[in-house]
Amino acid sequence: MGDHSAELSTQERNPWSAVVRTGAAILALIPVINGIAALIVESLKPYEVYLPSWVFPALNGILVATALLASLVTRVLARPDVNAWLRKYAPMLAPEDNK
Repeated sequence: MGDHSAELSTQERNPWSAVVRTGAAILALIPVINGIAALIVESLKPYEVYLPSWVFPALNGILVATALLASLVTRVLARPDVNAWLRKYAPMLAPEDNK
């Protein structure tokens, strides 16, 4: 691959789209995690073991916080100056496929 200084990656050209995609991908896990937790609750009923009422809101809060943190990291990594640094000092982390 040649010099990429004039060429911007897709996430550099559309940084907010990358942020939204990242957040949406993580938030899409909320029903999955809640479903798994519900199955665990049901499987524990015969043993008379009950999860505290705060477990579901805590799991959802953790997922929302994770989505926000991942979106923030995505936004930082979409900056052209960050990608220029990555291309120079850490090319395997650069947005291009360097085969």
